[in-house]
Amino acid sequence: MALSKYKNLGDLLSVGIMFPACVGIGYGIGYWIDQWLGTTGFKLAGILFGIVAAFINVFKIAKSFSDDDEAGRK
Repeated sequence: MALSKYKNLGDLLSVGIMFPACVGIGYGIGYWIDQWLGTTGFKLAGILFGIVAAFINVFKIAKSFSDDDEAGRK
């Protein structure tokens, strides 16, 4: 029981790290592509893809909490 409590805490804390990391990685890839191609639009696209990736991961974590809660009720 205590182990699952710490696992849940770790999952929640990872959201705070994962969200800016996804956006930063997306920006970095967009910046690199912009430098490589001499354009300016890929930074914004990278940020948007990073935000989408972060929300997908947040929904996965929320679903795992929901699944754990439903399993605990049975």
